[in-house]
Amino acid sequence: MIEALLFDMDGVLADSEDVSITIGRMYFSTLGKNLERKDFEPHLGCGERTFFEGVANDIGIKNFSYLDASRFFKEHYQEMISKINISLPGAHRIIENAKKAGMKVAIASSAPKWKVYENIKAIGIDQSLLDLVVTGEDIVRNKPYGDIYQLCLIKFGLCPDQVVVFEDSIGGIKAAKNAKATVVSLTTTIDSESAFSSGADAVISDLSAFPDFSSKEDFTRKLDEICTPSSDCILYGANFIAPQKRKVSDSILEKNAIDAAWKAWDNSYSPYSKFKVGAAIVSARTGRIYSGTNVENSSYGGTICAERSAVLSAISAEAVVGIDLLVIVSDDDPPAPPCAICRQFLSEFSRPDTKVVLQSKNGIRVEYKFSDLLPYPFIMPAMRKQR
Repeated sequence: MIEALLFDMDGVLADSEDVSITIGRMYFSTLGKNLERKDFEPHLGCGERTFFEGVANDIGIKNFSYLDASRFFKEHYQEMISKINISLPGAHRIIENAKKAGMKVAIASSAPKWKVYENIKAIGIDQSLLDLVVTGEDIVRNKPYGDIYQLCLIKFGLCPDQVVVFEDSIGGIKAAKNAKATVVSLTTTIDSESAFSSGADAVISDLSAFPDFSSKEDFTRKLDEICTPSSDCILYGANFIAPQKRKVSDSILEKNAIDAAWKAWDNSYSPYSKFKVGAAIVSARTGRIYSGTNVENSSYGGTICAERSAVLSAISAEAVVGIDLLVIVSDDDPPAPPCAICRQFLSEFSRPDTKVVLQSKNGIRVEYKFSDLLPYPFIMPAMRKQR
């Protein structure tokens, strides 16, 4: 049962991110830097310090003074929001619905405390409706770390599956997922593909798009109704991915993946088994090829197979990946398929019809569908109804 709703502030309840970017541009212009919105977007939702220092680092400013930037920001922010309406649609309604349904409500924002309370005042939320307000000053590590949402769970005495987080930024979504919470993303700041790729469980335009609800049970039903992927997204294992339209033929893509796998094979660290394996996957979302090789360890259980090594490379680059093609090469004849643990691992990111190509050193090629290798993968119960 969902017992509490946790809301980010900027881009969810308050339309203040444009104000922040405007002031950011103003400040950097005093340093002789003419910046655009896109320069600030990667640092939205991760706290004021990261907002400024991240941009300064990106553009190569040395000896940057966050204190000066913070003073400038506070002075101009208070002046600007006093002149405009920053309340986002649906904010009051969903909070009032939650309280009538007997649910707890929290605001969890990476912003400094003064800014959070300025926004609460500006958008006219009755503070008596808020059971908890957590800001960037209450935690050591800001978003995308999960600390801010974990603190909410601790203060409420709830488990992750008893809360729903409303977010609007990649960093915020990752923070909520790092706290193991269900996340509904708004597209006020990012598009639906970026939201799903970052781990969002559902995507809506803004809070006004969430249906009215009258009880905790009714909220859960309404949440289930919207927890469906966008029409552009396809389920790869446990993740919704919007596949890229291919610019190269399947045969060329396979050849390139095989070449990458053999290069990885050559770097195999296998002093114990002497069995070298290379693997490569093609990302459904970007079309990029990621390769990996087996890395053995004196403690045999610490060994990582080539297939998992390739996926880890992809995750490190893209956060979430869907596998369109998996290539595994070895000097075994016939070519060796993935081991059992790798099959389960790969099922998290593969479709039943994901193409798997095995190739031996002698050039023998064998092709499977992933479902041929693992027809009944274990999928977490929450995902089963979506398959």
